[in-house]
Amino acid sequence: MRRIIAALIFMLMGAGGMYAAFEYHIVQSREGWFFIPKSEAGLQDTYADIREWEATTWKNHPLLAQSLIQNGKGNLIIQSASNGIFDGFFPNSDKKRSAARQATPAIRTE
Repeated sequence: MRRIIAALIFMLMGAGGMYAAFEYHIVQSREGWFFIPKSEAGLQDTYADIREWEATTWKNHPLLAQSLIQNGKGNLIIQSASNGIFDGFFPNSDKKRSAARQATPAIRTE
């Protein structure tokens, strides 16, 4: 009897997982994790880590972008699409700024 109950519990968990996979996008961004309802049911883009995506990457994921906009999270698209835009203009700018911060001692005036 225990095996039957355990099998039923695992079947229900699997069915719940499949339902969630068909109905929600799981999006990991710099702001955290989001569960976004899909605009169309399916398994496309069930999980997306958009922290390193660029503007060209969003062209391949229109349903995810549409779902994010419909659910008020369009700012995540703008934040991730801005990755890499200024890399060609300011190469190694982060290294220069961090070196400058370390070289100048902090002076307190009280």
